[in-house]
Amino acid sequence: MQTENSNSEPSNDGAKLVLSCMFAVMITLLLLSTSTISAIVKPRLYDGSINELGRYSMTFDAYTHIGDSSDAAVIGIGSSKMREAFDGILLGELDNGNHDFYNLALAGDRPFVRMLEIDAIISANPSFVVLEIGPNSFSSLGYPLPESILSRMGQLVSLGSVDLEKYPNNILNESLKNELPQTHLEQIEYLSSYVPQALEETIEIEILGHFGLESIASSFECSGVNANVRCVPLPNDPTYDDYLRYPIQFRDSLSLIKSGNHSLSIEEFYGPLLDKYVNRSYHNPEGVVNQNQIAYEYMIEKFTSAGIGVILVGLPYNPVLLNRLAIGQWDYYNSTLDNYSNLELVTIVDMVWDEDWEERHFNDYTHMSRDGEILFSNKLIEEISWLMDGD
Repeated sequence: MQTENSNSEPSNDGAKLVLSCMFAVMITLLLLSTSTISAIVKPRLYDGSINELGRYSMTFDAYTHIGDSSDAAVIGIGSSKMREAFDGILLGELDNGNHDFYNLALAGDRPFVRMLEIDAIISANPSFVVLEIGPNSFSSLGYPLPESILSRMGQLVSLGSVDLEKYPNNILNESLKNELPQTHLEQIEYLSSYVPQALEETIEIEILGHFGLESIASSFECSGVNANVRCVPLPNDPTYDDYLRYPIQFRDSLSLIKSGNHSLSIEEFYGPLLDKYVNRSYHNPEGVVNQNQIAYEYMIEKFTSAGIGVILVGLPYNPVLLNRLAIGQWDYYNSTLDNYSNLELVTIVDMVWDEDWEERHFNDYTHMSRDGEILFSNKLIEEISWLMDGD
């Protein structure tokens, strides 16, 4: 006669078998999802077909590449102003090849978003981080956070498997953490939501292109005469390392305008359009210690605590724009920069008010032309050569 215990043993074994099978299925699905994201989603994020900009999704791979490739890296971080100024190849030549300069700046950069990359940057073990500092560094984020910023944070958290619990509540509060994908499964699910669109774009690009059929895919080219700033080459592309040093740049709109090869006249460009631009919230400090400033100072603290030298660089603006500023409009920027001047392991190079910047050094209101990149590179190396020599 079977006892009660003997009757229960087969049942327990069956339950364990079912649970084991379910666990195995979940792991398989997870691996398949990860594989799908790598094979289907990431290329479409990089080429800008399902992403506003490929650079919004490339930073974690870039930090891994830098950590594996260089033991004397200098990483430039900031907005498109920094992206258009920081020619890592030229800077490396001026530094006599002693350091590797990488440009990881991106359009619309905000310290509150960028801070999600802190651990990855530290893991790359750079010698220095060059942080853009400017009125935009302390601009208002808006409340509640715009969906565009939330979605960018969600994508970053998922791509980098960011552990949000590492961030103190005064830096990233619990309510916002709960709006972002926190667990690994949530992050996989977030990226998996791109699969349908990525698959559709991939069919357009890969399959129709293979048979020479016309494609209506919205991807952008990363190299050649049609190279677009929206596109980023994948890490296995032979141009990848050079791209990280000197990415694709904007066209020189100001030269086109002056030569009559643009839809705008120079009077229109420097008229009400500039007045509106100079008063946009992004190009002006909010005037109080806000989320961006708290995040900015948190990044400085984390980098210096890790022994990484921080170089704060104030980037110049087209002098025509500077002349349009109201008296005291950027006083908060000036006073905040003064407050940072005594921080350990922090060097400040403020070019905002330097008088050697001319209109020809810019291709629009804020971004540098090639002449500007060359001047910037020479000025920066001249200012920090003593620091680099002591590294």
